Amino acid sequence: MEEYETIRQLISSFREVNQQFYRRTWQHADDLGITIFQLQILRVLSIEQNLSLQDLTKELHVGKSTVSSTIDRLVKAGLVKREQSSLDRRAIVLNLTDLGHERQKSGQAMFYEKLKGLDRIPKEQIDELLDIHQLIIKNLKSIGDDNS
Repeated sequence: MEEYETIRQLISSFREVNQQFYRRTWQHADDLGITIFQLQILRVLSIEQNLSLQDLTKELHVGKSTVSSTIDRLVKAGLVKREQSSLDRRAIVLNLTDLGHERQKSGQAMFYEKLKGLDRIPKEQIDELLDIHQLIIKNLKSIGDDNS
């Protein structure tokens, strides 16, 4: 069993870090009165304008029906608008409304404030951590069974 101890420790560490990020993200979304998934959509639409539902689905790696129903709720809340594409009149694109931009901008500042403690980690250690993450991803992908 000792041969798997390192793997077990890695999994446990990632799980604990993920749990901490999830708690802060959930708290943040709750403070804004939206769900974590709605918050993710607002973030993506703040970065990329005029996205189709299909493009948003690919970006978020989730099913079309999940994104579609969530977009419906964001449209009703006045945070997202559906518009006719200027490039193809048959296509519908998604954009943030002014309220959506405001909510996303103030929400982003609030979110980073909740994670402020991370800026106390020295840059060299962050760089090393990111390099190790890439090495883990590379090694896991080399094993196979990767759908991405």
